Amino acid sequence: MVAAAAARDFNDELTVILNSLEGILDNLEDGHPALPLLFELQGAVQRCAWKSAGLMEFSVRRGIPQSIAPLEKLLAG
Repeated sequence: MVAAAAARDFNDELTVILNSLEGILDNLEDGHPALPLLFELQGAVQRCAWKSAGLMEFSVRRGIPQSIAPLEKLLAG
């Protein structure tokens, strides 16, 4: 239950990061020195999103009820 809610919140934050990265990558010129690092960051964020989706799928398969709670509350508890 907690894992699914945390994974969903985490996935939402990763979506914001990916969208921001895409905006940055679209506006940089080819050959910009930051591109390799930004592409590496983009890949890492995509892998994290894939893992959080796996946590959500796992909780659904296990029949764990989904709940909605702010990530901050889950981490503080």
